[in-house]
Amino acid sequence: MNQGNQDKRKQRDYEDDDSEEEEIEQPISVHNKGDMEEEINLDFVFLDPNQKQFHSIKTFMNGYLEGISFKSSELANIICDQVELGTMVGQEDEDNVFGFTTILNIGEIKSNVIGEILHYVDTKSQQFNKQHQQLQHIFQTPKKIGLFINERILNLAPQLVPILHNQLKEDINWLQKEDPSNSLTNLDYLLVITKSFKDNDQQKQTQKKSTTDLNDLIFQKFEDFVFLQKSVVSFRFLSEGSKQTQQVSDFMKTEQDGQICYRLIYLIQLKDYLAQIANIEKYVQQ
Repeated sequence: MNQGNQDKRKQRDYEDDDSEEEEIEQPISVHNKGDMEEEINLDFVFLDPNQKQFHSIKTFMNGYLEGISFKSSELANIICDQVELGTMVGQEDEDNVFGFTTILNIGEIKSNVIGEILHYVDTKSQQFNKQHQQLQHIFQTPKKIGLFINERILNLAPQLVPILHNQLKEDINWLQKEDPSNSLTNLDYLLVITKSFKDNDQQKQTQKKSTTDLNDLIFQKFEDFVFLQKSVVSFRFLSEGSKQTQQVSDFMKTEQDGQICYRLIYLIQLKDYLAQIANIEKYVQQ
């Protein structure tokens, strides 16, 4: 772990005279044996990445590429070690995390797992992406591309989501000021690999015609809908497990059974991602 970067993150907190540890309380409902609902209050805190979170992060990463075997442990280690940029949401004195955001410079990280991820993207793009040549052109300068990884449990309170993205924005702004030579300050694009769903009935109605209407989709992470408005390249394809009954929960639609699962890959300019964070906050408040 880069201790110097860790100290820089701590220094940023000390330099902000008005800063306090970010803490959010989220009430959740659970069922006991008598099938009675009981409300429990949880205090969430936003934390720097560290190796104690490894197993929790690896669990998120295991399904990152449709369940395809890849070096998920290696990716989890990279995420945990990058202290200067990345935010985890969890509980005080607990190693498990409930969600996180981070950006990895794909042109700077010397790791086989990055090659595996890029191979996956390129293979799927050749098959399903009408903008494949544009994607290839952008990928000619990999040091300008960040792999944006944004994962969380399905029932995480939506009001926590803008905070995760704003924390990432603060990290980027801080790095540009304090460590401008850092490769993470020189990115132009973010590469996103995520999920979306469509109702079975709706799929039958639209499968005979080509459609790119985002309103046809249910997004596992609602902010993908916001970011996709500004994407420069995007494509989707049926997930390998899409024939099985799926279930997705989010704050817009509590429960959806029998979903058709799509994998969704898109590129968005970093400046547009940062600008769209404000729209995530508005979306939550609606």
